[in-house]
Amino acid sequence: MRYMETKELMDWTSKQGRILTCDGKATEYYTAERGFPFQPEELPHHYLIEGTTNEVFAKWAKEQNFNNPVCGAFFRPLFVGGFEHSTSADEVTFNVQTNTLFIDIRIPLLGLKLLKDHKSFEAMSSDELSLYSRRHAFAGYTKLTEENGRPCCTRHHCMDWNFAGNPRPRPNKWYVEMASNNNTWKEWSFARDDHQQHYYWERWERLENDGGGNGFVLAMRKKRKNNQEMDGIIVAVGDHFNYIYGRDMYGKDVEAKGDSSVTVIDDALQEEDRIKAMSFLSLSAGHGLISNGWKVDCNLQQWKNGTRLFSADKVSVKGNDISSCEVEIGDERWEVYECNVDVKELEKILKWRAGEGDTSGDTKEDAVEFKQILLGKKTGIKRKFE
Repeated sequence: MRYMETKELMDWTSKQGRILTCDGKATEYYTAERGFPFQPEELPHHYLIEGTTNEVFAKWAKEQNFNNPVCGAFFRPLFVGGFEHSTSADEVTFNVQTNTLFIDIRIPLLGLKLLKDHKSFEAMSSDELSLYSRRHAFAGYTKLTEENGRPCCTRHHCMDWNFAGNPRPRPNKWYVEMASNNNTWKEWSFARDDHQQHYYWERWERLENDGGGNGFVLAMRKKRKNNQEMDGIIVAVGDHFNYIYGRDMYGKDVEAKGDSSVTVIDDALQEEDRIKAMSFLSLSAGHGLISNGWKVDCNLQQWKNGTRLFSADKVSVKGNDISSCEVEIGDERWEVYECNVDVKELEKILKWRAGEGDTSGDTKEDAVEFKQILLGKKTGIKRKFE
């Protein structure tokens, strides 16, 4: 049984790629000659390689004046492409999308099972490090447009588990089909196959207590002195948050020339270069609930589950209004791309630690009122962005 599970887990990343590309045909389908042209600026790693994601994303955020239809926290029950599929019985997914920034996390359940007893990379064998590499997380900015009368999203990545220097040759671009209940939507590939069918599609469903995108929304990015410094993003919708920190490589993942991190890691381990392998594995990302005091409940590095994203006493919000404020978390400074509460409410939400006697209160009544704010039920209407 262990052998079969290991074999299945080792194929997880490849299978995800086969589904996404219709077994490698996506680049053939996604061409101008077939009616699907694109500009280099649409490619997911274009601005990452240029080193301009900070300036470009911040500019886009200031210019955006719309609400993304898929603003929310979602999991993926079904992923279909070619003659293969994957479901929520195969992996756990947390996709938190604001109107600007997003973080998407995907972890195979077999990876959680087979590596559940490990507390660090150093404690893993080389074979186990290779198994651990079979997971995914990426983050960046989602640009919304309308194509052929349908909402269409193009994602631009600034941190990407799979990226190892060689960029993806086609856009991460897809149509949105939202169900009438606003809780389920389908992601359809932008380009189509020879039968005019979308060559892959994904079904996404809202997680409980994301407020339907009508409650609290926050997107912020760590301020860096240069592109060599480790990147970071925190996004929240309703009660859910995702976070991601880049690899501890000081930007050298951009300088690598591998087709994917999995192949780079496997090659490094074959050469007994565990330091290089662990550097590529060092990207950290996780999900949690704000009402639990910003406690992480699902992390790529599972030994971090149950920890808090940050200490309440290390958080402060500097400034008089959201459009110009800055969040300080310890010695890190964060730029707010998007937030629909005022400065005082934002600081209160970031400091929330129910039951610990902080300034936001620790009674059951306080917790109920706090959750109503997160879910947008305090006002009963969708909050306007400043």
